[in-house]
Amino acid sequence: MRKRHQVLTRIGYAQSGLSGKRARVLVDQPTDEVDFPADLPPGTTSVIIIDDAPNPHHTLRVYAPKDPSKIALVVYDQLALDESEG
Repeated sequence: MRKRHQVLTRIGYAQSGLSGKRARVLVDQPTDEVDFPADLPPGTTSVIIIDDAPNPHHTLRVYAPKDPSKIALVVYDQLALDESEG
């Protein structure tokens, strides 16, 4: 079995092409732009990004991989793209 090498890349405010990409949550309690807790299941460490780029409020719409029906707003700098292999 191959061991997965984790490669994380911070997301920039002007970055685009994010839709559909997996991201790692970098904080224990992700929040939206006004510091309300993001509507993600407790313990979520990985999300899928819906938006192509951060919006003017500095958030991205995301969902936990196991529950695509529940969409949450998370400030972009609380996420990093997971570009790991395997």
